[in-house]
Amino acid sequence: MAYDMARLPLWGWRPLFLELACWGLILFPFFNRFSRHPSNGRFLVAATISGLLFSFSFPVYPLTPLVFLAWIPLIWMEDQVSNRSSTLRPWTVWKYGFHAFLIWNVVTTFWVVNTALAAGLIANFLNAILMATVFMACHIVKHYAGRRWQVLILLSFWISFEYLHLFWDITWPWLTLGNSFAMVPSFVQWYEYTGVFGGSVWVIVLNFMIYQWIVDFRKGKKGLVRSVSGILGLLILPVICSFVLKNNSLQHASDLTPVEVAVVQPNFEPHYQKFEIPEEVQLQRFLSLSDSIVTDSTSYLVFPETSFPYILLNNIDRNRSIRELRTFLDGHPGLRLVAGVASYRIFFDGEELPETVRRRRDGLIYDAQNSAIEIVSGREEIKVYFKSKLTPGAEFFPFKKFLPFIKPVVEQLGGSMGLTTQEEPTVFQFEGGGVAPVICYESVYGAHVGAYVRKGGTMIFIVTNDGWWDDTPGYRQHLAIASLRAIEHRRPVARSANTGSSAFITPEGKILDATKYETATAIRRVLTPRNDLTFYTKWGDYIPRTMAGLVALYFIFTLASWWRKRAGVR
Repeated sequence: MAYDMARLPLWGWRPLFLELACWGLILFPFFNRFSRHPSNGRFLVAATISGLLFSFSFPVYPLTPLVFLAWIPLIWMEDQVSNRSSTLRPWTVWKYGFHAFLIWNVVTTFWVVNTALAAGLIANFLNAILMATVFMACHIVKHYAGRRWQVLILLSFWISFEYLHLFWDITWPWLTLGNSFAMVPSFVQWYEYTGVFGGSVWVIVLNFMIYQWIVDFRKGKKGLVRSVSGILGLLILPVICSFVLKNNSLQHASDLTPVEVAVVQPNFEPHYQKFEIPEEVQLQRFLSLSDSIVTDSTSYLVFPETSFPYILLNNIDRNRSIRELRTFLDGHPGLRLVAGVASYRIFFDGEELPETVRRRRDGLIYDAQNSAIEIVSGREEIKVYFKSKLTPGAEFFPFKKFLPFIKPVVEQLGGSMGLTTQEEPTVFQFEGGGVAPVICYESVYGAHVGAYVRKGGTMIFIVTNDGWWDDTPGYRQHLAIASLRAIEHRRPVARSANTGSSAFITPEGKILDATKYETATAIRRVLTPRNDLTFYTKWGDYIPRTMAGLVALYFIFTLASWWRKRAGVR
């Protein structure tokens, strides 16, 4: 696989087999040790099963219910370690947890390596390290707090970890447990109240209930029928509620005027074609596809992320592509274009400079952005939005204030020292509503998308370029996760991707007209904007905020218990 990846321009699924083979080689020297200690072998098997269950329950595999069993082997392993010794065994819990979580990360998100080899490997291994550390922390706190608090400990620590992944510099909320249900949006219509973190709670609690039933069954305890009833109730009732909420949403009557939206998928391979093909050739494909799909009734035309490079914002109307797009729009009165562009600004003496400013050797001072623009026929002003949630490594340098010495490494790996962002999202307003211009990675953040909606977004337009991951599950996962944003905020979604998969999504999370990978095409559909605000839109991630408070209390309790034990105080 390494040989293939060294000589082939695109890698596809090869990183999956390379990573698994490398991890197998690392484990191989320890197999003899596992055979001498049967419990270690059983722990390794349990961790492997957990990793595979997590992996195959996640999109795009159609085995979502496996997520209700995925924690059970890990919980069993941790219980066995705790029961086997009265002393803490954090390293034992960590290493088997790392094995399970590494399998989950690699099998589910191996495609990240297609963007950049080293950065992708770091992403998979680092996230597994973090997950294992959280699981180990649960083991330590459980040792002091007692087994009766085990469920609440894992809930609070794990969901707080998922919440942390929304904000810090190595943000990676892709594997939030609640995202597992992206393949079955009909089961989680109640995300309009809880967001994806409600799904995470559902998964963890149900795993514990099933595990406890198995333990009680093996011990021959009474009340097993009642336990089964509780498990079935927790499994079925949310699904029943979901179908009721879906029916209510379908019956929702919007007082806003339906809008015809056209989406263009130009299909330029990003590694080699996108930045090598002359801009004029690319522009002509955009115009040709647009001309084939736009009608007199079309109100919006949507182009994908970074459709056009090197857009100078100081003199945006002097750009040739912008001028030709204006000409096209002027031929279709009332048509609006929302497009992703790679933009930059030049600064002059006396102007305030952002932290992400760059200086060329000739003295030119500038910054760069991943932007969305709106051009309206007959209107001179061009509205611009700078992407707020950047991709770590690719679009900004994580922890650059604390790790300046690895700046050359980041640049060597193809990473960016930072794009300019804006703090508050921008909504492109139209008569009676507004468009939320969500750029690529931003669509993974539920509360962030909610900020657009609270500012007047009645439709969500996602512009993205998923071709960096090649023809792998990555772009299909990204599309599936977008359906959860539609449910959380009850907004129709138009998604324009550079090369698969573009689509429309209903407020109930149903994906329509999904396009194929490596296909230049355009699609059109009438969307009905909505202006009602869901409970989740109003209150955001209240579940993980509550869990974070519990984590703080657990830390205080654990430190106090450790001090009392060390001091011999009873």
